[in-house]
Amino acid sequence: MRKAICSFAILAALGSALQAAPLLTMSDSAELFLTGTLGVRTDDNVLLSNTKSNDTIFSLVPGLELVYGQNALTKGKGYFQETISRYTDNNKLNASLSSVGFDCKYDDQKTSITFNTSFVQLNQNTVDIRPTAPTTGTKADFIRRDIFHIEGGSEISVSDKTSVGGTVAYEDTDYKRTGYVSSKITSVPLNYYYYVLPKLALSGGFTYRDTNLASGGVGSKDYFYNVGARGEFTPKLTGMFAVGYTQRKMDVGHSEDTVGLASSFKFAVDEKTALQFGVTNDYGVSGVGQSERNLTWSAGAQTSLTADWSVGGNLSYRTINYLGAGARTDDYFEGSLTATYTYSTQINFTAGYTYRNNSSDLKSSTFDNNVFSITANFRY
Repeated sequence: MRKAICSFAILAALGSALQAAPLLTMSDSAELFLTGTLGVRTDDNVLLSNTKSNDTIFSLVPGLELVYGQNALTKGKGYFQETISRYTDNNKLNASLSSVGFDCKYDDQKTSITFNTSFVQLNQNTVDIRPTAPTTGTKADFIRRDIFHIEGGSEISVSDKTSVGGTVAYEDTDYKRTGYVSSKITSVPLNYYYYVLPKLALSGGFTYRDTNLASGGVGSKDYFYNVGARGEFTPKLTGMFAVGYTQRKMDVGHSEDTVGLASSFKFAVDEKTALQFGVTNDYGVSGVGQSERNLTWSAGAQTSLTADWSVGGNLSYRTINYLGAGARTDDYFEGSLTATYTYSTQINFTAGYTYRNNSSDLKSSTFDNNVFSITANFRY
């Protein structure tokens, strides 16, 4: 802990000496930044198990960020980060993991083209990617996986009131532990928009998704037919929603159908405070290749108390229906609170608390989790 406090103090001292300029200006529209995060957290259930194992974890995340085209029709950024985690007690869980990504967008008001790709190494459990009965203190208790994602899309204005858009996305999840099922998921959403107001459009859409699983899992094909709207509903309320019918056809065995829903809204209370909320209902797949249906409610709030201080909070509630053989229902709740102090344009500090709770028909899948953290974030 003493080392972490000293590191935070050094980082704060550097902030007073740093200038607002990037590490390297490569051209009139391209800048390279050095980024970093130094953090410490206490976690009373690092494995998200019904048998708790607590620890204190130190993390260091050095990285680089390239930003280009800020005042051009084509703009974007690329980044690289190395996440170094050190566990005080369960040192077999120590890891150094990389992530790299790139995204860009072209927009001339009539045609927009987007592209993004990323590669992330993960060694952390989630509510539906974890052993149900882990052996405490071994590295294998974390589910190691690599995720590669690539996506490209375009939206074209057909007339003053109409536009059409489409996207092709591919995601490959490669599990490094036996007993878990790697997946390759391709999704193709297509949408038509009709503007009833200058900033509000009605929509009609269709999404096709193919889930291809490695040996041990049964793949599926999803079809989502929907109508909705997006844009500025009131001067303070913006967002989107799409509601319709979703059908999942399993490659082997039964099929499922449900009410499909995707929504995300932002409400500006005033210049300093904003609320976010949304509901989704969609199919997914667990780490062991089991089909699942997820109904998720989420809400959040952020406000600036002063020029230097801001606070926020988020709540989410997810009902996970595991389908097919071994069917069960889990109810997962997560809530978080954060407070951020902006020391300078290059450095800020964030303190946070997160609570997680999972109740399940399967007793061995229940858990609760408390995490307290403090991080220093650096960008120069």
